[in-house]
Amino acid sequence: MKSWRQEEEKFYRSVLNDSELYMSAIRLVRAIVDSLDDITDLNSLVSRYRLIDSSYVTPIAKALDSPQLVILNYDLAISAAFYLRSREILESKALAETEALVAKAREEGEEWVVIYDYETQSSGYTFFQRLEMHLSDGISLHIASELDLEKGRIFSVEPMVLDLKTGRVKQNSDPPDPRQEFATREDLMAKVVRLRAKYSN
Repeated sequence: MKSWRQEEEKFYRSVLNDSELYMSAIRLVRAIVDSLDDITDLNSLVSRYRLIDSSYVTPIAKALDSPQLVILNYDLAISAAFYLRSREILESKALAETEALVAKAREEGEEWVVIYDYETQSSGYTFFQRLEMHLSDGISLHIASELDLEKGRIFSVEPMVLDLKTGRVKQNSDPPDPRQEFATREDLMAKVVRLRAKYSN
């Protein structure tokens, strides 16, 4: 899939200087993606990719009735389309997982639900990312550690409002409080406890 991303960039760079061709290229990629809507998992998507070549695109391009499409690189168009479809599949999976987490938390009478919580190792440090959401209103806390070039390792909490269904940041919503940084994990978690109590009232 990494190669799909690289070839997608190459495909769109090749048409950047022609706005009409660029829009036609977008339409072509979208049409190819639509032809893949029966594929709902990444393994099957990779298998399909291995079975096709540029001839797969020819009837799709003809159906768009845009003669200039013939000058496009169909192999790159395929990669661009498969990359876009892979993103759609991942987004759909993430949405389903979020919906399941929220439903389970509601059934169990929980007030907060953890959307994700993971750690990584880098430069001798342990870094983490955690997102938890208040089920009644979508107010959420993004809790993290990261490496700042000037400050070293920092810890932060950023309140935000998420869509209760998708777990994504709600459009046109103002954060309930500003992002704050801390020098230690202990100070961070003390603030998180206070914020949880504040938003639970």
